[in-house]
Parts: sequence; structure tokens; C-alpha cells
Amino acid sequence: MDVGTTEKLNENENELNAQPSNDTAPEQKEPVYPELQEAPLFDLQKRDLFFTALAAAFCIFASVFGIFGGFALGYLISCVLMLGLFVFYFSESAHFKFLPIFCGALSLVNAATFICTSNGSVRFFGVVISFLLSLVCFSGLVKGSAKGNRETFMVFYSAAMTVCNIPTAVKSLFINDNGDKKTVGKVLIGLAFSIPVLIIIVPLLISSDDAFRGMMDNLFSDSLSKILKAVFGLVLSLLAVSYGFSLKKGRVSELERGEMPSLENTYVISFLSAINLCYLLYLFSQLAYFFSAFSGFLPNGQITYAEYARKGFFEMCIIAVINLIVVFLVLLVAKKENGKVCHAVKATSTFIGVFTLIIIATAISKMVLYIGAYGMTVLRLTTSAFMLFLAVVFVSVILRIFFTKINILKTALITAGVIVLLLGTVNVNAVCAKYNYESYVSGRLSSVDVEAMYELGDEGIPSLVKLTEDKNSVISDTAKKYLAKAYVNDYFEEFDKDLAFKVSTIKGKEKFKGFEQFSIPRATAYKELYAYLEENPLFGYECRTLAKDAS
Repeated sequence: MDVGTTEKLNENENELNAQPSNDTAPEQKEPVYPELQEAPLFDLQKRDLFFTALAAAFCIFASVFGIFGGFALGYLISCVLMLGLFVFYFSESAHFKFLPIFCGALSLVNAATFICTSNGSVRFFGVVISFLLSLVCFSGLVKGSAKGNRETFMVFYSAAMTVCNIPTAVKSLFINDNGDKKTVGKVLIGLAFSIPVLIIIVPLLISSDDAFRGMMDNLFSDSLSKILKAVFGLVLSLLAVSYGFSLKKGRVSELERGEMPSLENTYVISFLSAINLCYLLYLFSQLAYFFSAFSGFLPNGQITYAEYARKGFFEMCIIAVINLIVVFLVLLVAKKENGKVCHAVKATSTFIGVFTLIIIATAISKMVLYIGAYGMTVLRLTTSAFMLFLAVVFVSVILRIFFTKINILKTALITAGVIVLLLGTVNVNAVCAKYNYESYVSGRLSSVDVEAMYELGDEGIPSLVKLTEDKNSVISDTAKKYLAKAYVNDYFEEFDKDLAFKVSTIKGKEKFKGFEQFSIPRATAYKELYAYLEENPLFGYECRTLAKDAS
């Protein structure tokens, strides 16, 4: 064996020795996790700090005098302040177009209805609708009007997700990017150091002057409750500031547009055809039953007006919700060509929409029949308004089938805002009280529900006062009992039981005497209560006894 061959064999042997043995486990590498990057601080200017200070003050005001003030004049003032603040904050580069301005104005006038009505349902939906309209207004001012349904939904999604930016917004107020404290932090530290000095000075001032003592007593009476309300307002201000910073600085979350799976039109058309056939058979089988509402008589006289109208409403509600979901899903998943569904899908979807409108119209006719027989209540009036809302939504759905530019969400939101505005402006409670009283006096109704009149609240007091003079002794006595209950339990604080109810003794004892609790119906109710007591002084002596009988 020559020398070259020997060297090659040695090299091969070294390579084999260098290779790892199969018995040795491969080296485990630790997994590498991506580092979580902290969100960059907001670059805040003087305008941002001014907005923050006003937002905190206005949110505390809204909490104390608006939310916990009975949703009356205080809430209206809060809405004006907050809406004006956000419009001012976004005004530097705002898009002042028709839709944002209209939504903002509609939001504001919805809040104004809180001094026109005491109806709880109208106020609740007024708060919700005003809030959503405000979001559309602010988003339109900063980003321009949302054109499609998806863009409109993104307005609300982005607003909700700004909650995640609260820590960054708070941190940006106190420190710079380099970690130095800002003026706001220094001011708060200075205020903190002033507290021990104020603890010594304020008691000395109170003991030195009776006027200052009286002012402090008014300011700090029920102090724990006021502190809790103020803390709640500060929490609201965190949401407001985070939303304002995020929207203005362009730091809002958005959902990525994904491709929706589509179905062959054969499946969709077969599905809709089966439903339409069922609806068609149902419509023919119930033709006399449903449409008898338009002619004003009951089918075969076998059921009462109450059963007839109530059954029609629930049928309408369930069918409308099902049909809305069906048509929405069909427009979402049906296979499209150039962004449009085929004519067969349009036709079958349109039939469902038209059928729903027929059901809604029939149900409204039934409700009119019901009201004519049994009188008007707030529930009957508000459900009729809800039917009208559904009708408008379904008209927009039918139009959306043929015209893709129709924005169903905006239509529904604006329609809801207009309906709530009308319900609050005309004051459904007052309408019901006046209608039932006049119907009873004119003889259209054989009797009147006095307890229902009392439950209408502020708006029911004027009619309740009139019913105390009714010729029917049962109704007049019942009206006096519930009127006494209003005096003792609802409108005045407790006072010396040895004193009779007189105008001179109850003035100053009102339960709703703060400016924030003012409303037109409440002011009218107090006026009627004072006037009745002056005209009927003997009523004050038996007021407490009558109130117990009504409880």
C-alpha cells in the first residue's frame, strides 16, 4: 500500500469519527418568542392636553348631573358639552360633510327629548341611538363618511377597540418618549402637596364664617355619594380621551377584509323557493284571519281583540327577524357576478321582503283595532313605532337587493333616531294619558284605568287630577287615592306627620328640585299638584290615609 492510499484512509477515518453517533440525542434549541413591542406614546400637543382637561371635567359633570341626575336637563347639558368638545377637538382637519353634521344634530336633538318626556323606554333608546349617531358623526369628521355597510360597522368596532389604548393614552399624558415628566404630572404632584395644608385651612375658614360654612355644607353633603359619582365620571373620561386620541392620531383597529365563501346559486334558489312556497301557502290559508284587521272585525268572532292583536304582533316580530337574517345571509353568501347576485336570487329574496311588509302592515292594523277597543298604552304605542321601524328597514333591504350602494346600517340607525325623536317630542306618556281621558269623557271608552294613568308618571298627573272630579264615584275615589300616593311617595320628601299637606308645608320638600332634574312634564306635574291642593285644602288632611289605601 503506497503512502497516498494510507493518507486517504486516515482522512476517511477522521471524518467518520467526527460524525455524531446515532445514540447521541440531537441538540435541543430553545424556542425563540417574538418580543412584545410596547405601543408608542401619543405625540400630544397643547390642544390634546386642553381636550383632556375638559373631557375629565365634562365627564364628571355628565356622571353627577346627567347619568345620576335622572336623565333630564343635566343629561342634555352633558350631551351638548361633550359633542361640542369633540367637534372642536376634531375641527382642525375635519370633513364637514352633510352626513356627519346630520348625525351629530340628530344625536343632539334626541338628547333634547329628555326634557320633554319621562318615558323610560324612550330615554333608554335615546341614549343608545344618540351615542351611536355621535360615533358616526365623529368618525365622519375625521375619516370621511363611511360608504358601505362594512365601513359603517367598522365605525363601531374601531370605537370599541380604542379601550385597548387607554394605558398608552394615560402614560402619554405624564411622560415623554425619553421618560421625562410632563407638566401635567408636575401639576398633579403640586396639588397632592396642597391637600395637607387645605385640611388645616378649610376647618378654620368654616369656623370663622357662617356663609362659608353653609356653602361647604351644601357642597359636601352626601359626600361619599358625590365622590363615587365623580370617580365614575373619571372612568368615563379615560374612555373619552382614549377614543379621541386614537381617532385623531389614526390609531384605530380595523378588521381585515376576508373573502366570504360563496354558494352555487342553485342551492340558494332552492332554499329560498321552499321558504317562499311555505309563506305563500301560509298567506292564503290565513288570508281572512290576517286581513280582517283592515275591515275592523274579528274572524268568526271566536277570539277577543286582545288575543287577536297580541297574536298578530308576535307573529310579525318572529317572522320579520327570521326573514331579516335569511335575506342578509343570502346576500352575503350567494355567488355573484360583477358584485351582483343573479335575477332568480333577487326575485326570491324580494318576495320574502314584500311578504314581511304585508305582515307588518297587517299587525299595525290589528294594533289600531286593539287601541280603539281597549284604549292606548305606552307599550301599544311603542310597539307600533317598532313595527314602523321594521318596515323602513325592510324597504331598505329590498332596495339593497337591486342597488348595492344602499347602506342598511345607516338607514336603520337614522330611522331609529328619527322615531325615538318623534316619540320623545310628542311625549308618548302624555299622548296616552290625553287619549284615554278624552276617550272616556266622550264615551268611546266605557271606563278608564286609573292605576295605568298613575303609572304614566309626570304626564299622568294632570289627567289624574281631572279624574278626581269624575261623576263616577268609584273612579273619582280611586283617582284621589293614587293622587295622594303621588304626593306622599313620589314627589315630596317625608316631613312632620302632625302637619297636614299644605302648599306652605310641602314647598321646599320637593324630591326633584335640582336644576339637573328639570323636565317640562315634571314642572307641569308640580304645578298641578300645588294647584289641586290650594283648591282642595281638605284633601291634605286625608292624604296620608288615602295613600296607604292605594299602596
